[in-house]
Amino acid sequence: MKFAYSSSMFRLRSLAEAIESIARAGFQAVELMADRPHAFPEDLGAPQITALNDCLKERKMKIGNLNCCMVSALGEGHRPSWIEEDWEEREKRIRYTLDCLRLAAALGLPHVTIGPGGPVPSTMNQGEAFRLLVANMHRVLPAAERLGVKVLVQVEPGWLVETSVQLLNFLKALDFHDRLGVNFVPAHFFCLGEDPGEALERLAPYVGHVQLSDSPDGRVHRHVQLGEGAMDVEDILKKLEAAGYGGLVTVKLETYEQRADEMVRGSARYLVEHGFMKGEKGDGQGETASPPSPA
Repeated sequence: MKFAYSSSMFRLRSLAEAIESIARAGFQAVELMADRPHAFPEDLGAPQITALNDCLKERKMKIGNLNCCMVSALGEGHRPSWIEEDWEEREKRIRYTLDCLRLAAALGLPHVTIGPGGPVPSTMNQGEAFRLLVANMHRVLPAAERLGVKVLVQVEPGWLVETSVQLLNFLKALDFHDRLGVNFVPAHFFCLGEDPGEALERLAPYVGHVQLSDSPDGRVHRHVQLGEGAMDVEDILKKLEAAGYGGLVTVKLETYEQRADEMVRGSARYLVEHGFMKGEKGDGQGETASPPSPA
């Protein structure tokens, strides 16, 4: 396995600064948030892509994934969703995802990650929302196939698809399309009461990317520093290895902008100390950073 870090920790800083900090900590790749200020598709023309590639080359880094789950540049982050009541709002999400696929292809990325529909509107039942999501995916998958980019879907607490069984049914409804797969987020299964190891057994053949964090006890939907929650992160990584997963694992925590550098170093230190990541590059041996205490 190789490890990346999400640029989401650096939302108030430039992408170049994010890449510099992530590289210095010892990570091999960066996950780009397809949102402002980093990689909103409308903002990245040929000059910006050239500058980004130069920045990556200088730091011997690569881009591991384009995260298209949240886009505050269009609305409220996770909204507009794939299953909005208003068709014009749904169209915004579809067009944004198509733009993300084109950007991923331009950057030479193997996949993008998306959320599983959205919260089910009060005017729809589960079945109606599910059919709507499947129909909308038929708008996107032909482009993904043409561009050679995979669309990886995750479960999300409070959304249409919340369990590994539901996610498997979603893949089945789309005939296990070869450009459709799974973004495996152990913390989401954990906070929803499903054992991440059992979820991995069910979904392993379709996992194309892993997003890693710890999660606190009490099944709270939060993404905290590795080793500081109630999940057995080491066990999850060992199970990924045992399952033969050789892809990228992206560490994505909640945003602690004022302590971003510390948080990145803390994640690297955990991975090095537990034998999953080499520690000779950069200063990833720094002190593990804890989330700031609530005000």
